Amino acid sequence: MKRAISIRKSLITSVAALTLLPMMTAMVISLVMFHLETTDRIRLDNQKVAQTVATAVELFIARPVVMLKQIRDEANEPVHVGMDLAAVANSTLNTDPLFESVLFVNATGDLIGVAGEGVAPVKKDGVKQNYSGTDLFKKIKQYNRTVWSEPYTSLKSGESVISIALPWKGGMISGTMNLSYLCKLVEPTKTYQNSYAFIVSPQGRLVAHPDRALVAEKEAFISIPQITAGFQGTTGTYNFNIVNRPVIGSVLPFSQNEWVIVSVHDKENTYASLYRMERLLGLLTIMVIGGSLFYSFKRVDRITAPILAFTQSTRRIAEGEHVVDAGEGSEYIEINALHENFQAMAKAVAERENELQVRNEELAMTEEELRSQVDEYIKTHDALVSEKVKLESILSSMGEGLSIQDMEYRVILQNRAHIALVGDALGKYCYQAYRHFDAICPECPMKMAFEDGDIHMALRKLERNGVDIYLEISVSPLRNSVNEIIGGIEVVRDVTDREMADAEIRRLNQELETRVIERTAELEIANRELESFSYSVSHDLRAPLRHISSYSKIIESEYSENLDADAKYYIARIMAGCGKMGLLIDDLLELSQVTRTELRRKQVNFSKIANAIAVSLAESDPMRKASFRIVDGLEVIGDEGLLEVMLNNLMSNAWKYSSKKAETVIEFGCKTIAARQVFFVRDNGAGFDKSCADNLFAPFQRVHGNEFEGTGIGLAIVQRVVHRHGGKIWADAVVDEGATFYFTLKY
Repeated sequence: MKRAISIRKSLITSVAALTLLPMMTAMVISLVMFHLETTDRIRLDNQKVAQTVATAVELFIARPVVMLKQIRDEANEPVHVGMDLAAVANSTLNTDPLFESVLFVNATGDLIGVAGEGVAPVKKDGVKQNYSGTDLFKKIKQYNRTVWSEPYTSLKSGESVISIALPWKGGMISGTMNLSYLCKLVEPTKTYQNSYAFIVSPQGRLVAHPDRALVAEKEAFISIPQITAGFQGTTGTYNFNIVNRPVIGSVLPFSQNEWVIVSVHDKENTYASLYRMERLLGLLTIMVIGGSLFYSFKRVDRITAPILAFTQSTRRIAEGEHVVDAGEGSEYIEINALHENFQAMAKAVAERENELQVRNEELAMTEEELRSQVDEYIKTHDALVSEKVKLESILSSMGEGLSIQDMEYRVILQNRAHIALVGDALGKYCYQAYRHFDAICPECPMKMAFEDGDIHMALRKLERNGVDIYLEISVSPLRNSVNEIIGGIEVVRDVTDREMADAEIRRLNQELETRVIERTAELEIANRELESFSYSVSHDLRAPLRHISSYSKIIESEYSENLDADAKYYIARIMAGCGKMGLLIDDLLELSQVTRTELRRKQVNFSKIANAIAVSLAESDPMRKASFRIVDGLEVIGDEGLLEVMLNNLMSNAWKYSSKKAETVIEFGCKTIAARQVFFVRDNGAGFDKSCADNLFAPFQRVHGNEFEGTGIGLAIVQRVVHRHGGKIWADAVVDEGATFYFTLKY
């Protein structure tokens, strides 16, 4: 027999077990979960801030590098050779004053030019400054790529600056930039809870910080192991101290210049509200427990007092004593009924004993049936509980927000991610909870899903904590076992980062397109001026060249008797030089004409032109053994005259460079590469070294020197014609085995 337990103690214990213990357990679990969620949220916020700053810095630092490359390219242009380097750089600085100054340092480390507002020019006869001993110059020499200096204080402005350098003619071009530009990128990260982001250089100096007074100072960050690990490429979120204050910080390496981006939250300020809540809940718990226990003792005493009196009466009856009154009544109806029925029960016990015997047999059979039903019910219940646990676990672990709505648009289920995105809307109408409307939203995807039974999607812009967020909503109908729509399932995804990235890409594309248009216009003007100059120079050179040639012929014909062999040889060399110069002028005029001539596009039979050129080349040297392999039926849309000039130059080059072969083989055909029509001219001639391929199409560039005749203009003309037709040209070759020139045309 089990040990007897007092009803009074049992009631008090039950009250404590069923109310106080669950409440305390729920409170502890809630506090732990809230603490974990707060920590995870801070870590996620830190990582997002660090990544956002990294993206902004990556976009920004491209700007000074592009500016230095532009200054370097302009300084290397032939039209600027001999000009003052400061003037070349100032033309760029006037449009974008990003740099305080720009320095030009030669290969020996001497300063040969300086540009910038208020910067004193370099004196040619003065003592030159030498930068060969600086870290920036040494890094340029060692790595031959873009390098960044450590932050330092400018002697000119007294502000924190940093230098960027590019290799240039064995030396470098460096620009000094104010670090306030980078500070502006991290200033928005500072909040009232002492959360902020900053950038640290490899030597522990601050490159950017919301507090600009600290920039360029060497703080104790280099001694923090987590930040030191970031310089080795390690990314992560950690707990450490900054200025003797505990923080939660995310460390993100920045690979382009070995910086580290750190985003931190002050731990005390961040958890202050949580600690206050814990103290308040503790106090409330003590008060509730004390009040509950006091009230429980009072109520239990009033309940058990009549029962104790009734127990005494029954004990007396069991001992054979005749008891008229079984105790006082009670304010509780149930106890009074028990008191009144007790005596009636004693009289009926004997009468019921026989009936109970019969009933016991019936109950035994019923009990067996009930046991079978109970076992089946327990199995069903366990299965349902298991499925419920699985469903709740799946919904809680989903990264996307999910809710279920009834046909009245009332939210009847939400998972944790959905609550985080739109707030707690359980039991509320979706249009009131999400957007504070009084009626269904226009173009509601849930309404459309109810109407046509299909899946619908929508993009919504909401404001959360003063920040606009973008949510992608996918809605599908929820059906019952007979395929009737009884509600809707809503899946919500936060696509704010994607939308912001798309907007940033559109802005950058627009900015890039504007820069390309401006740069193209400048190049077109420069090309027209250069072409006009070449055309004028070529015309102006013809007259003196004719005079030199004519007078040389007169001397040769009329004074040949008075000239010795050396003089005749020199005159012959002068006339040969005049002839070669004439050919060069003709080629220059043709190159200029190719660029200046207006395109007249029409259908052109390429194969016919190639066959005509082949006949002409064969007639120029009838004794030479040669074969031409030309594909028939090749047609394009273009300027027939320019295309004939281009093909004539290519086939003439093939003819010239295969002249030393026993048999010349020249091919003209077409193939498909990457779904584009590509024409080619192939020969079995001298070929060329592939390392020279980049200089083939530059004017006056000759790969074979004086081994073969020519002016070095032909391939430049070919490239101009191809570019004017919107195409590309490239070459492939093997020395002594031949060369192949490929080109495409846009039509």
